[in-house]
Amino acid sequence: MKILRMLILLGIVFGLGYYTGQKPDVVKQGLRDLSGQVLENTIGYDQKTSLQRQMLAAKEGFLDGRAYLLENHFEEASGEFDRTLRHLDQAVELDPQGPLAQKIQTVKQKVREAQKSLAQGRSLPPHVLDDLRQELQAVMP
Repeated sequence: MKILRMLILLGIVFGLGYYTGQKPDVVKQGLRDLSGQVLENTIGYDQKTSLQRQMLAAKEGFLDGRAYLLENHFEEASGEFDRTLRHLDQAVELDPQGPLAQKIQTVKQKVREAQKSLAQGRSLPPHVLDDLRQELQAVMP
């Protein structure tokens, strides 16, 4: 049985070598196309992962800011909202013309309005924070 497997394996290797030797240009072009597809998929995957990472960091900053607001620590909450805005900016920079960019811009505007209210000394009603959390969750890729 081992000898039969070895013969089949040698036959396959010989056949592939013979095919490669007969049509080297076709094989080279096929390998170039395959490597191009792999590279393209890898770059797209990396960009998508970076976008998800930035959005998760933005959500984390928002949730931390919300927790500070519930404890009446307004300065810390404003700092966390600022961190949320930085991560949202970085997410938009990764894909400025993408479908999520416009949605992220609207969420950024609402976070800025909340931060402005905090800077003026007004507290935010809980329903506003819940709406912001839901909108941020809806934007997540």
